[in-house]
Amino acid sequence: MGEELDNEARILEWCVLPVPTVLEKGSGFLRMSDLLGKNLAEVPMEQAVEIIARGIELVHAVPIEDCPFVADWTRRVAEGEARARAGLIDESDFDEDNQRSIDDILRELKSYPSLPEVACFTHGDACLQSFLAHEGLLSGIVDVGRAGIAHPGQDWALALRSVRDDFGEDAEELLWRHVPPDCADQELLRRFRLLDELF
Repeated sequence: MGEELDNEARILEWCVLPVPTVLEKGSGFLRMSDLLGKNLAEVPMEQAVEIIARGIELVHAVPIEDCPFVADWTRRVAEGEARARAGLIDESDFDEDNQRSIDDILRELKSYPSLPEVACFTHGDACLQSFLAHEGLLSGIVDVGRAGIAHPGQDWALALRSVRDDFGEDAEELLWRHVPPDCADQELLRRFRLLDELF
């Protein structure tokens, strides 16, 4: 936990996004400033979809030339496996289409071929609760501990699932209109949703 908080503090201090300011950090704790607004699960559906799309696009536009944070497929699968071996995975929280053993999930994740050579700065946990809105506009981005350079499909996969879970299929269809062509592959997105079961 301490290592995860340290990593989140470093990301917050590095990235040029509307994220909380680190006020204090130490062994096992991180104190951050408050951000104005409420998470997108608490705003009207169409507004939430538009704002999460804008938020993801803003995150993906962060320059990566000097980015020290890597969250690519190989590293994330290794981190997920380490979490599994440490007993940190709650199997009861798996999606309906992933109701199977952790070992089965790991085997499938390791069987996939390499991802396409597309990379940008990603949020890593791009659900509605990670983006804040105030007066109809994006006001903040939180929970960036998994951020780093990765395939952009990582964020679109979780965002699509999140809007469907909170608002239904109509919201998912609206968000699909914002998904770029290099991420609009159902099998690719399913890979990232499967990986997310380990986090």
